[in-house]
Amino acid sequence: MTLTEYAVDELITLVRRPVRLEASTQYREIGIRSFGNGIFHKDPVSGQEIGSKKVFWIEPGDLVFSNIFAWEGAVAIASEAEEGMIGSHRFMTYHVNEELADTRYLHRYFYGGPGIDVIRQASPGSAGRNRTLGIKTFGAQRITLPGLPEQRRIADKVDATTSRIDQATKLKTKSSELAAQYANSLLGPIEDRSPLAAALRESSDFIAVDPESTYQTAGILNRGRGLFLRPAIMGSETKYPRYNRLREGQFVYSKLFGWEGSLAVVPAEFEGIHVSHEFPTFDIDPTVADVEYMAHLARWSGLHDSLKGQGTGMGSRRQRVNVGRLLATEVPLPSLVEQRRIAQQLTLARRVDDAGAAQVTQLALFQTALLNAAFSGKL
Repeated sequence: MTLTEYAVDELITLVRRPVRLEASTQYREIGIRSFGNGIFHKDPVSGQEIGSKKVFWIEPGDLVFSNIFAWEGAVAIASEAEEGMIGSHRFMTYHVNEELADTRYLHRYFYGGPGIDVIRQASPGSAGRNRTLGIKTFGAQRITLPGLPEQRRIADKVDATTSRIDQATKLKTKSSELAAQYANSLLGPIEDRSPLAAALRESSDFIAVDPESTYQTAGILNRGRGLFLRPAIMGSETKYPRYNRLREGQFVYSKLFGWEGSLAVVPAEFEGIHVSHEFPTFDIDPTVADVEYMAHLARWSGLHDSLKGQGTGMGSRRQRVNVGRLLATEVPLPSLVEQRRIAQQLTLARRVDDAGAAQVTQLALFQTALLNAAFSGKL
């Protein structure tokens, strides 16, 4: 495969189309997701709300870079869906020289190929908003491309495969929505309700932190997405004088983010993992509640909604849900026989959803391998 070297600004030209705002007119701004995950649309705002901010028209076919997140692949092609939309001065719109380059090829080259390193070289700074893409420096970077027919051939192959991956991802999203609807259909209509205090008994296993010991700690994802492992930490590196040790089958939640649905039942693989005092733990009374049922209840959006107004303090990140308010929250709590029946059905639905999630993860890895092959002459 023959490669030709170009300066970036030989291939793409920055095009700015200033918007003359009218106070009463509604406008929609775009944003760009990182890692090549496309453009999203913000809620409509009036020209008056935008105020003095500089904004520019987006046109279909533009190759668009977020100048603050280009270094992590925030690059996209504007489609017909972006017709008439605007972007702030942070979004750089480029016209591609179609005599030398295919827009689709360049798009993937810059977010998933050698071009990401070119962007990073032109984005000085340490991280985040300090890594702004330098337009002149970027334009002067040298890159090598195959001929236009070869670019189109590669782009066609990548497009065909990624469209199928996108379809699988959309099906997974739909599957998750259906699983959540199914949980609502089973849990929502239950009339037998009791406060969580009926099923939970406070039970903590606090240990003193030894500065010379290493501790594996955990946190809880919001919206009932379960526990996750944090990096191991030395006792001398933590501000906490003691840790709470988790046990399998306990109910645990985050005081800080309980209002966001940070609840879980501890799975076997988290036995003995440590959490701070901000994560109260409870034994589940087996005469009142089934552990598997309670695990599904921890994931249920209905319970999360009930906790949204239970936080105390000012500001979203200061709304602690104390133990008393958690335990006073009413939940569907039918007979044990009914709980086990419901749990069995929800577990089957969750297994299907988890299998779909695993497939999407594998497809993402495949997509990375596909892009590596595309830009190394192996496709």
